[in-house]
Amino acid sequence: MSRWRISNKSMPRGQLADVKKFMRGPERLSARSVTIPIESDPQGAADVAGGLAGDQVRSFEMWWDAAESRLRFVIISDERDTNDFERAFRVMYPNAAFDVMSETVPAWFDRRSTEYRVFDVGTRHGHYATIFDGPGASSLITRMAGAIQSAGHAWIQFVFARFDCTSFLRAHMSRLDGRFAEINRGEYTSWGDEITGRKPRKHLELGYDFTSSYKGLKKHAMAKMQGAHLVMSIRGLIQGGDGGRRDTDLPFDKVSALSVDGIDSAYEHLAKFRYGYDKFYSDTKKSRIRVPGPRGASDHRICMFESRHLPDPGRYFGRATSQYFDKKWWGLRGYQTRRPMPFLILNPAEVPLFVHLPDPSTPNIDTTRGVRLPSKPSEKAGAGIGFFDSLDDPGQLGPAREDAAREDAARDAGIS
Repeated sequence: MSRWRISNKSMPRGQLADVKKFMRGPERLSARSVTIPIESDPQGAADVAGGLAGDQVRSFEMWWDAAESRLRFVIISDERDTNDFERAFRVMYPNAAFDVMSETVPAWFDRRSTEYRVFDVGTRHGHYATIFDGPGASSLITRMAGAIQSAGHAWIQFVFARFDCTSFLRAHMSRLDGRFAEINRGEYTSWGDEITGRKPRKHLELGYDFTSSYKGLKKHAMAKMQGAHLVMSIRGLIQGGDGGRRDTDLPFDKVSALSVDGIDSAYEHLAKFRYGYDKFYSDTKKSRIRVPGPRGASDHRICMFESRHLPDPGRYFGRATSQYFDKKWWGLRGYQTRRPMPFLILNPAEVPLFVHLPDPSTPNIDTTRGVRLPSKPSEKAGAGIGFFDSLDDPGQLGPAREDAAREDAARDAGIS
């Protein structure tokens, strides 16, 4: 009898390299660089970050060039949507500055290079209903901004759009409840038992990973199903230091706030899946993918970086549910081969974990003092200096006003 396992001892590979169908992305790209405010309110930014998602595909990006010692933060969307994206970002950071950019791809990027390393980010074991929250929501980008500066070049994208995932999550919840009820019925008979005449017995999965984790899994699935949703694809292209010879690690798998409470296997966190650059860029017909646009249009996988393509969720939802619940615990097609989806499902409240500006003390970033956070009105009464002797009697002239009055009278009389 197969046992439904949550934990997975081996690191599954990501799916980004296999993506062949995308949501319709930005048609006319427009980019704005964001100058980091020297004064900011991280909690205030987190509270309003959920409004960043729109119907258009949007991208929040980090560009790093070690040769120029410059780290840039860029927001990109369709030309018609960029102003809305900027306005939403201004609500998060009212004292940030924005500049229209002439390029939408880093100047150092060369499609023919062989030194780049590509990665995408997903849940390590495919629990796509994980709730992402906690104190790490104001530190991930700051930590990444420091980490990528050991690389020669880096280009990291958080690409997202609104998408209603309710029906998929409802099907997932139904499968959770159905499997739990099946295991706890008390009497189990396999097809082998029916042949041999063995009496019904306790289900063989009772007490294993699924039943001990069921409450935590359901709690997260219920929370994820509430309210609006968005899908986010996180990927990066990095050229390591020393001309690509030294690798650069990023702290996705070290965000302690992302653990799923109540899961005994303590398996769930974000993980980085690495690919060879040649898996993304190839001139062979086999590597081509379908790209939204004119009929017959095609391009290479690497175009998802340049065009900000977002994998089409509808293509993955049904398969993801089947793989999550029907994988066996043994064999070549067992639970170890469970594949994560090439994107995360997020509620708006989870957005600030991934989309926020770094601490202004981060090296090699441009900061601005041009616009400050609105100052709070003071409750203290003001005092006139050299104007009134008494604030209670504004009609009474003080010494300075008396001297001025004498001078005015003398000037009117023609006395110098």
